[in-house]
Amino acid sequence: METNVKGLYACGDCTGGLLQVSKAVYEGATAGLQAIQYVKNKKGGK
Repeated sequence: METNVKGLYACGDCTGGLLQVSKAVYEGATAGLQAIQYVKNKKGGK
């Protein structure tokens, strides 16, 4: 879900493809988890 801009994540309708609520919710959760991991890595965390 990370875009070509480091630390910027996209999900749902803005990523193209199928426009379904269930897909958007899944991608939102995935992007959120990836963003958390990115921040942890930047802080030198776990």
